[in-house]
Amino acid sequence: MRKILVVSDSHGNSAKLGRIIAREKTFDYLIHCGDGVDDLFHVKIPEATTVVRVYGNMDHNRNNALRIVFLTIDPIRVMIAHGDQFRVHHDCDWIEREGKLKGVDIVLFGHSHVKYERGGRPILFNPGPAFNGSYGIMIVNHAIKLSHDNLDD
Repeated sequence: MRKILVVSDSHGNSAKLGRIIAREKTFDYLIHCGDGVDDLFHVKIPEATTVVRVYGNMDHNRNNALRIVFLTIDPIRVMIAHGDQFRVHHDCDWIEREGKLKGVDIVLFGHSHVKYERGGRPILFNPGPAFNGSYGIMIVNHAIKLSHDNLDD
């Protein structure tokens, strides 16, 4: 079983991001879906955690090579993108299409500052903006279990 902490859109609020990490304590992966990836340098991350990030439209020193990342966690194929390049502010059709073309099980994204989850193949999941305390948890144990959480809950 793997526990994945999914965050996005911290936008310089490393204090809030640090509180999210401290609240969850231990996890196997920390995935940042962009807009505030430099905040990761200002928080304490558990030592054994694998950190994966993509750059968002507001990240300085953006690297096009890190705009979309693919990884496999146990049998689950994951696509990570910020979402701006797929117009997720309007709808999720383009990002869903890209996930289908790439054959992934789940697409993790941010950008819209709105929590979102849609089942199907691929599953679409936006943890909401970390700058206001929103984040997501993904449990992988040969299947995917998702939940949204907030520091204020």
